[in-house]
Amino acid sequence: MTRVSIVLKIIELVCDIVAVILCGAGPSLNEGNGRRGFFLFVTILALIITIVIFLICISNLKALCQKRHWYIIEIAWCTFIALFYFISSIVIATAAKDSGVYGAAAFFGFAAFCTYVADAIYQFLELRSTPRAEQYATNTSPGNA
Repeated sequence: MTRVSIVLKIIELVCDIVAVILCGAGPSLNEGNGRRGFFLFVTILALIITIVIFLICISNLKALCQKRHWYIIEIAWCTFIALFYFISSIVIATAAKDSGVYGAAAFFGFAAFCTYVADAIYQFLELRSTPRAEQYATNTSPGNA
């Protein structure tokens, strides 16, 4: 696991934790708690899965999986959660008029969105830089000239 990947995962975890704390500490909303519940669902899901992926990477269990497949898994996860963070941050930002705590939670939601997008791009670039085995090898034996 490279240093860039570790730093991105740590930033993701910090943004997830701060967003959960801020949204969880916010007051009840007058129009209902659906916006708050959706944001909490997304942040807690992101926190749990990111911790699992971080532990897999740190303990080097990802070596059991092919490198190419691991990159695809991480790209898919980061893209999926970035989309959900974008939507949930917009939803919780509409609650910021009721309480500034939700505005701060929306900020950290957008920060997590940017970090997950950066992680997906980094994983994609890593995928592109890994050498692929030739699918069709030419016959280069000395008898075939």
